[in-house]
Amino acid sequence: MKKIIAIVISIVLVAAFAAVSVSAKTDNPNANENGQIPEASGDYAVPGRNDLRVRVFVHGPKAGNHRTPKPEENLVCEDNRSDAVTGWAGWKLPNSTVTYRLNQNSAPSAIRSSVPTFVSNSFSKWVNAITLDGTTSAKPTLTPGSQTSTSRARFDGQNIIAWGRTSGSTLGVTYIWYYTASKLVAEVDTIMNYRVPWNLACSTSYYNAENIMIHELGHWFGLDDEYDGPFVENTMYGYGSRAEMKKITPENGDITGLNLIY
Repeated sequence: MKKIIAIVISIVLVAAFAAVSVSAKTDNPNANENGQIPEASGDYAVPGRNDLRVRVFVHGPKAGNHRTPKPEENLVCEDNRSDAVTGWAGWKLPNSTVTYRLNQNSAPSAIRSSVPTFVSNSFSKWVNAITLDGTTSAKPTLTPGSQTSTSRARFDGQNIIAWGRTSGSTLGVTYIWYYTASKLVAEVDTIMNYRVPWNLACSTSYYNAENIMIHELGHWFGLDDEYDGPFVENTMYGYGSRAEMKKITPENGDITGLNLIY
């Protein structure tokens, strides 16, 4: 009987310890097996930095949209207009020079040589859409720095754009560290999923890299993801599709939202 009681007590203690451990991991939003910010959409504390938070955006295909579309479904290449105003995520880039670093070698071979061009073009579309007024003395200036070999998100003083390992069918993940007092960006990393089929055409077999990239870079400027029906045509619509190029040109609603920020 004593042996049975001892076993029962041991089981109870193990279960209690496990419950405490799970609770501790859940309470710490930055805890995962790699000690990195989790690849999950949300806004997280930054350990040891009360002045900062980090926001994570995970951009993926809509549920049920993992299959390859049929040729006759090649409708998302069209770019219909939208006046639905994209919301503010809670920060903005400083009105100064922001240097970004590309890991061009991490990109799939089909698009590798084109990466600097379409990234630069995507930044320019957002910057050029900002209308200066009497309260705004300058726009953010995005300029490429030296190449980097980094392909994982981390708070290390550099703003990177790279292709790396992301989970499942995720298309891209953007991490924004921002100052809670000033609401200015401290650092941004965008990681595109190298396992996804990429090209620069409107093909039912691929995701268009520029189409997804300009969406991710919209988060750098402070634009939020939008998932409701009125935003389906917006560049900042939260889902991506194969055979889609409509995000490449920001819509009126995206531009209006951008200018409400700046």
